[in-house]
Parts: sequence; C-alpha cells; structure tokens
Amino acid sequence: MQFRITTILVLLAALAAAGPLATRAGADEESELRAKIRAATGDFKDFKMDTRIAYSNQKELAVIGKDYGKSYQFKTSQIIFKAPDKVKVTSTAGLVNVSYIITGNTKRIRAGLLKKTEDISNEPHKKQTPLDVGVVTEAIWKQFRVDNVKMEGTAANPTYVLTLSLSNSPQKKQYIWVDGKDLRLLKREKHEADGSLKARYVYSKHKEYRGVLWVPGEQRVYNRNGALAGTTAYSNIQINTGVADGVFQ
Repeated sequence: MQFRITTILVLLAALAAAGPLATRAGADEESELRAKIRAATGDFKDFKMDTRIAYSNQKELAVIGKDYGKSYQFKTSQIIFKAPDKVKVTSTAGLVNVSYIITGNTKRIRAGLLKKTEDISNEPHKKQTPLDVGVVTEAIWKQFRVDNVKMEGTAANPTYVLTLSLSNSPQKKQYIWVDGKDLRLLKREKHEADGSLKARYVYSKHKEYRGVLWVPGEQRVYNRNGALAGTTAYSNIQINTGVADGVFQ
C-alpha cells in the first residue's frame, strides 16, 4: 500500500509540473516580476518609432468611445520617449500636422497656430509610458496602482497577469498579460467601472532591441463586441540613441 501511495504521489507531482500552473497571486509574484523587469530593462533610456494606421473602422472604433476614432484619422506618427516622463508625438492627417509634448505633469498641444498647455498632475490617464505602445518597463509602477499580480499558463509557458488602476479612477480596471520568459506584452484590456470590457489590445510581431526591450511590430484593438476596430504598425524603432531634452521644448 505504501508503494502505491508513493507511486501516485510521484505521478501527481509529474503531472503538476507538466500541466497548467495553479494560479498564484500576491506580493511575492509582484516582487518577482518587478525585479525581472528592472533587471531586463534597467539600461533603457529612450526610444523613437514611427507608427502607421494599417486598418481602421470608424464604426467599430466608435463602440469603444465616441471620439476614439479621431486618433486613427492621423495615418502616420512619430513617437519619441525619454525616461522617465518625456513624450513627444507628431502626427499627420493630410496637410494637418499635430504634435503634443508631455514633460512630467505638463502637456502641450500644437496644431497649426493653435497652442494649448494643460496641467495633468491630477489626470494620470493623460500621461503616457512605454506601455501605451506595448512595451513593458518598470514605469508601470509609476503610472498605475498594481492591484494584483498572478501567474497563469503552464510551467513551460508562464504568463503574468497584472490588474492595474489609475489613482483618479480606481474602479476602472486594466489588465495586462506579460510573457513570463521574455517580458513581451501580449495583451491589454481596459474595463469600465461596472467591469464590462471597453477595449482589448493584442500585440504581435515582437523584436528585441539592443538586448534592452521587446517591442511589438503591430497592435490590434478590438471593441467590447470582439470586432477588430483598428491595426497600428510600428517601424523604424530605435532604442537608446541619446535623445536630447531639447526635443521636448
């Protein structure tokens, strides 16, 4: 009988190792993930990239939000980011050029002769980090409250699932799925206060740049009905080129 019990225990252990991971959640998983991200991306300083709207459906984009489709009218953009909190986005729609610059808690918008400056210190949803283009860095902990971290998947292919919220809207949860091996961002979801899905972002065609960051080559956004609403392609990606502060003037 002892032999049978021992054999069963061994088989169960083997099955557990090969099969799905039991969902784990808590401070240990968060500390483990944050340490991994810090070690992998600690040398990250800045990036540049070009974006192109490869597909858009204004009807499906409007399901996400009545004004959500406006940004998809700008078919090409350049994004420049410098850690920890400088962003410049320059976009073109026909003959119209629009740019906005975020430095810390200040956002400046320029569209032709129009110039506008905003204090966004109490509006964290208007700030941007590398996560907004599908890149995982430790900036996640600066922009969001990390409410929960759990692990899913299998021992061979683990995935971290983070629950995030912003300080000015803690009831609106966001979820991100991060590859447990190389820290690629696989998916992001934004939910309404009642828990319903607002939008789902799926990232693919990743490449590793300079041993510092995994950056996707494509982002697809789906609305709450599961319809593909837009696809953005990323190209000309450059990491750690020494972007000067004057770029953000």
